Amino acid sequence: MSLKLRMLAAGLLGAAVILAYAPVAAAEPVWPVAGAGSASAAIDDLQAQGYDVQINWVSGVSSVPLSRCKVTAIHNPDRSPGSENTFTTVYVDVSCPNENDDSGWVGIGVGF
Repeated sequence: MSLKLRMLAAGLLGAAVILAYAPVAAAEPVWPVAGAGSASAAIDDLQAQGYDVQINWVSGVSSVPLSRCKVTAIHNPDRSPGSENTFTTVYVDVSCPNENDDSGWVGIGVGF
């Protein structure tokens, strides 16, 4: 066996050993984007990933269905590698319309 062939074999063996002991990369969770889609979809997505979701009502009426609300921010997602998401609490800031009825009526309030 020639010297070049032995060096190539040793290099390939070394690379194989390094790759065998390298940590397996965990798939990063896909986070909902604030403002994209409804709050109910974002909350359902986080719960499906195993998170305990708590809602911070930042504006609007909390009796409005979450399907009509938007997420303004997501706080405390545990993004550390190798950790379980189960029972990790995530806080979701939710903004809802001020009225339960958005029939399209527009009014101007004038006070004296």
